[in-house]
Formats: sequence, C-alpha cells, structure tokens
Amino acid sequence: MIKIKLLLIGPTGKTGQFIERYLEEKQVGFKRFVRSEEQMRPGSYLGDVRIQQDVSDAMAGVTGVISALNTEGNGTLESGVNNIIAAMKQYQIRRLVTIGTAGILQSELEPHLLRYQSIENKRIHHVAAQEHERVYEQLLETELDWTIICPTKLVQEDKKGEYRVRENVLPTGGTAISFADTAEFAVTAYLNGLHIRERVGIAY
Repeated sequence: MIKIKLLLIGPTGKTGQFIERYLEEKQVGFKRFVRSEEQMRPGSYLGDVRIQQDVSDAMAGVTGVISALNTEGNGTLESGVNNIIAAMKQYQIRRLVTIGTAGILQSELEPHLLRYQSIENKRIHHVAAQEHERVYEQLLETELDWTIICPTKLVQEDKKGEYRVRENVLPTGGTAISFADTAEFAVTAYLNGLHIRERVGIAY
C-alpha cells in the first residue's frame, strides 16, 4: 500500500468515478467527499463543498487533494475550490490536482487570449469556462502546488492509455478525450508531482 492519504472530491461524477477506480487499482489510500447519503460507503465523508466547515473537517489527516468538481451553474465549483484552498492552508497541505476545461488554456492561434475567448471557441455559452477561469485565478494567488487538468470535449469511451498533453495550450488538433483517460492522467500527475502550477491540455 502506497503511504498516501488523499481527499477525492467529486468521486461520483463521470471523471471522478474513474479517478476512484485508478486510486483503488494503485492501492492509494484515500477518502471520498460526497454530498448525499446514497453515495456513502466506507471511507466516505458526507458534506457540502460549499460549506467551509464541512471541507475543513473532511481535510483532516490527508496529504493532498484531487478535485473532480463540475460547474453546475450555481457557483458550486468556485465556492468549493475557495473552501478547498482555505482548508489546505489550514492544514498546510500543498498538493492539489483539479479538473478544469480546455477553454481556460491559452489559444494557440491567439496566444494573448484564452481559448474560450478566441476564434478557436466553438461554444455559444461561456458560463462554465468563466467559472473555471475564476478558479484558475484563485489558484494563481496561492502558494499551493496545484495542477489544472484541462480536457477538450469529454467522451464516454474506453481508456486508450495513449493521449497527448501540453502545458498551457491544447495539443494541436485535439478534439476529444475520454473521461477514463482524463482520470488516469489526473492520478498520474498527482502521484508523480507533474506540471506543478500549470494548466495542462489533454487530447487524443
């Protein structure tokens, strides 16, 4: 058993489920942060990521955090990450890997812009990307060893185990990546201390 105890936030989401599976396969010690009784099982903490005390209580005794929180259009991601940052400071925990979106990478064609602001953007609505951008800005102001995994279009496919990654920019021509491969890369980046204080684009 690897002597690591991390907190996995968002283990029931499409990416989080795969992160949990890979942590178990690698025999990494972790506890799950869940928000409903139906999601409870041994090794879980029941709480609301929007409540600072819940996050602080869940954070006790861990050495790092992987967050697979989604944007829900109600500020959950932004307030949740704010609470995660505060709890990590409280316990002097440094390592955080979180799932973002390719929209907050730098545009390859217009490097002075983020992808969601550039001609590379294909989405009409930007609410989710804007919330992820605010999370990125929050993390920049910390001294944490954070990594933001920034997948392009997420698809429900089997893990390939082969994909391209690139710091701060999406790999050229990348159009899709599976939840499974995104999760595998998040776990690998966490365990190996990769891409500290960087956004990382991931695509096939």
